[in-house]
Amino acid sequence: MINKTLVSIFLQAIPLVIAINTAFMPAASAETVTAVIYDEAFKPAERAASMISMTDASKSNFKDIKRVALSSFQVQFVTKGAAGASSYSMGKKGNATTNMQITLVGLGPTDFQAITDKLYADFVIDLKAMNIEVVPMEQVQAAAAYKKMAASGRPAPAETRDRTSWSTIYAPAGLALYGLGSSGNPAGMFGALNAFGEVSSTMFTNIELGKELDAALFVVRMVVNFVDTKSSNASWFGRSSGEAKVSWDVGPSIASEESTLTINNQTWNTTLKLRSPLLINGAAFKEVKDTTSVAANVGLALFSLAIGQGGSSSVVEKEAVADPEKYRELVGAGAAAVRAMWMEKFRAAQ
Repeated sequence: MINKTLVSIFLQAIPLVIAINTAFMPAASAETVTAVIYDEAFKPAERAASMISMTDASKSNFKDIKRVALSSFQVQFVTKGAAGASSYSMGKKGNATTNMQITLVGLGPTDFQAITDKLYADFVIDLKAMNIEVVPMEQVQAAAAYKKMAASGRPAPAETRDRTSWSTIYAPAGLALYGLGSSGNPAGMFGALNAFGEVSSTMFTNIELGKELDAALFVVRMVVNFVDTKSSNASWFGRSSGEAKVSWDVGPSIASEESTLTINNQTWNTTLKLRSPLLINGAAFKEVKDTTSVAANVGLALFSLAIGQGGSSSVVEKEAVADPEKYRELVGAGAAAVRAMWMEKFRAAQ
């Protein structure tokens, strides 16, 4: 006899397979995502309906949830961003090429850990305020199914990267990183397949953990950016204009789509997803410094000429210098606003 629960969970993985197959293909069209500014007038309870999407809500019975385990809790802080562009012009020899890197400085592990720990503690407070029992972290860690998943992951904090950014992922003290985010996430198709493997390998073990703890599982993942980079390579006109351009907007934000709360209740799971980036006050940064290396520019120019491109080449290097106290305050408040919207959506579904 086929286990209906396993079939249901397997079918829920199909969209992820499709996403992996299309993640590195040029998009025929892209939906414009409008960022939302977080300020003193922002009211999470009023914004939750429009800013938080929920998958498979009709199949979920939130009223059954009386006991919750925060089994996976990841906050990913982007610490370095990169962008590159190359352009040619009809009738002219050679390409124009530029590369940019910008690094977040002025912060240490204790700053990121403090934001993560506060976010976790507030989740516990919210759940208890809804008369939902929260499984103590020590009991989660002692579960055999959790130990199995933790052994396949790695301890926090851990570094990871993709094609255009470098990050460090934090978890509350004691919780391991497993599932999505448990590896270095190398760029390209192999990275996407690796991510799928990470998720699928923990999918069935999550069912075991829920049964062992007799609790619904809350899996939290939040991504905190500090820079938005743009490249003229995004359009054909940019690639053929003869000018290679990159630009950046420095300021913290909570990433849309990647920031999710997944609720797994053994026979079903649903994901609450941030639909729009949440822009946080740029006062978290003191300044942006130009640290461009002359040697790097000379090296890139010589390389460009050596391969017969001619044209011009440049490298731009910058540092975004954070104010630690303001960063913790402002980013912590932005993260709390996303948490409040997730919980408002959950509360309304109950």
